[in-house]
Amino acid sequence: MQGVLMVGAGLGGLAAARDLGAAGQQVTLLDKARGVSGRAATRRVTLPDGREARLDHGARFFTARHDRTRALAEAGIREGWNAEWTRGVSRWQAGQISGGGDGHPRYAPPQGLSTLGRTLARGLEVTTGVTVTSLERRPGGWRVHTRDGATWEAGTLLLNLPAPQLAPLLADLDLRGSDSEGTAERVAAVEYAPCWAAGVVLERDLDVSWPALRTDHPVLEWLAREHTKRPAGHPPALTLHATPDWSRANLERTPEEVLPDLLRAAAEITGDLPPALHAFAHRWRYAIPNRPAPGPCHWDPELRLGWCGDWFTPDEHGPRVETALLSGWTLARRVTGT
Repeated sequence: MQGVLMVGAGLGGLAAARDLGAAGQQVTLLDKARGVSGRAATRRVTLPDGREARLDHGARFFTARHDRTRALAEAGIREGWNAEWTRGVSRWQAGQISGGGDGHPRYAPPQGLSTLGRTLARGLEVTTGVTVTSLERRPGGWRVHTRDGATWEAGTLLLNLPAPQLAPLLADLDLRGSDSEGTAERVAAVEYAPCWAAGVVLERDLDVSWPALRTDHPVLEWLAREHTKRPAGHPPALTLHATPDWSRANLERTPEEVLPDLLRAAAEITGDLPPALHAFAHRWRYAIPNRPAPGPCHWDPELRLGWCGDWFTPDEHGPRVETALLSGWTLARRVTGT
């Protein structure tokens, strides 16, 4: 068998696949979602008057602490798909707002954070709407089985999935005696914090100057004025992220049930909100890794099997968009031996 099969078209998978393709490998990506980028997601909302709003309801922005990520961010600015959003985020605590400038750039593509994934996916062979249900070792390679009964084969199998989704797939494989055996056990130990997110398009803007707030509120940990990331004329809009504890306690409620609670919490921080033109809530079951795996990725050259993701630890700065990119880039280097 020839080629590389990547299961998961989040940012780590796309970063790895792009480098492997540049090295001459034939790469196919599968993802269960309708599009690429994983949690670097942008919700598009069309208002009754025809205006469109774009809200980053997953990852909030991306940073560039490493040379390669800085090069990507700066190239995006030159090409027009990326922009620096802010150099600090203020904090709301007990009704008081403080801080806001630390000199470190946060990047937010003007058309939404999912632009980052779509940019990495250019020229790649990606099939969406495919849910992988099992993995099978075959002579000379790998076969994956999907929910619709289809199979895909390749000589090399790479996986870019949240650890809780990857662990059961690995558990069904006989990895005894391989370099992957102990690493597969560590995958099962990774834990994620969930996050309820909400987006609301407003009739008018808040009378404030901050682009975003981190808070010590018991319900919300993050508020962002999304239109401050967008071109002039974008409708005023807020993105809200609930705290891990509140999200966990309310995880199985419906979006319709949690949305009023999130909007009430926002009003407790900002004061009464202007009338909403549109609002939604979205549950991220696997949002932030709070017990990550050590190292940048996993690669088993004998089995031609590897995995990457934002739940690894490629540096000391913690889980974020850049973590996924670093993990994917490292995996590609290990696969190619460069």
